[in-house]
Amino acid sequence: MSGRNWIDSALSFAIAALILWSAFGIVRETLNILLEGTPRGMKLDSVTAVICSVAGVNEVHDLHVWNIGSETRALSCHISIADIPPSVSERILRDVKERLHAEFRIAHTTIQFEHVVCEVAHGCVIPVSEEEHHHSH
Repeated sequence: MSGRNWIDSALSFAIAALILWSAFGIVRETLNILLEGTPRGMKLDSVTAVICSVAGVNEVHDLHVWNIGSETRALSCHISIADIPPSVSERILRDVKERLHAEFRIAHTTIQFEHVVCEVAHGCVIPVSEEEHHHSH
């Protein structure tokens, strides 16, 4: 007997620890995907700044970014724009999508446009001032 029986136990323990360490990362990423958490390293302030840098975008709110899979990101938000023709808003939408894909690899988006003046009752969180509200009637 050489007295080296402990090597099998030590190697088994090391392999088990390696498997547990690897599994922890996979479980953490899976939970983040299932719970629709913001992707690690993603700064929502940076996403908002990129969207607001597009000409025609006044403001962004109700922003949510999450992973659909390990490499696929999705985004939903409300974007405040001026009361403009659909052809102009289509350009804004295309520019926002292109920038999101280039900067953050966000390929799937759901973007709702809202006019600068909108009612809180219709799901918009930009309140209409009393002065503007009276002029619209």
